[in-house]
Amino acid sequence: RVCIGGATPHATVAREAAAHYPALAALAGNIGDPAVRARGTVGGSLANNDPSACYPAAALGSGATIVTNAREIAADDYFQGMFATALDEGEIITEVRFPVPEKAAYMKFDQPASRFALVGVFVARYPDSVRVAVTGASEEGVFRWSEAEAALSSDFSAGAVAGLSVAADGMIGDLHGTPGYRANLVKVLTGRAADAAG
Repeated sequence: RVCIGGATPHATVAREAAAHYPALAALAGNIGDPAVRARGTVGGSLANNDPSACYPAAALGSGATIVTNAREIAADDYFQGMFATALDEGEIITEVRFPVPEKAAYMKFDQPASRFALVGVFVARYPDSVRVAVTGASEEGVFRWSEAEAALSSDFSAGAVAGLSVAADGMIGDLHGTPGYRANLVKVLTGRAADAAG
């Protein structure tokens, strides 16, 4: 596994995780612009849990453990909706532990001005499972797409998700894209991530 201190800037993750977890390093290297990557931190991103941030998809897609000054929280229990987390008042993220998969990739469709993910999908293949985490799409924040996980567990390729669909209900709709547009992007980017990882 790769253990990253909560105050580690994105640029450092991009540089130092490359040899151990290339998909995570690539994700970090494409957050925002150089100024954001120099000052923004993995702990800050996860604590804020912006619905369009990249790190929540990596943490949930990797099955990471969020370590705080008080306890350890599994990613599946940590994210609790848009800008909502399991953190208590005064609790601080001190470390994030990422299990390293056999294969992984992150694909995002950038909002051009901010480079936030209009939709982003992190796909990770482990010996006994596949995890698919989606950011930027849902009004409930980052989520796992269980149907895609099941399909990719038996056939780790874009073809496995080609016949699947994501409901537009509950997807974000704004000036950048309709709920239906985002729902379709989830499927397209999941396929691309599987191909890139495979």
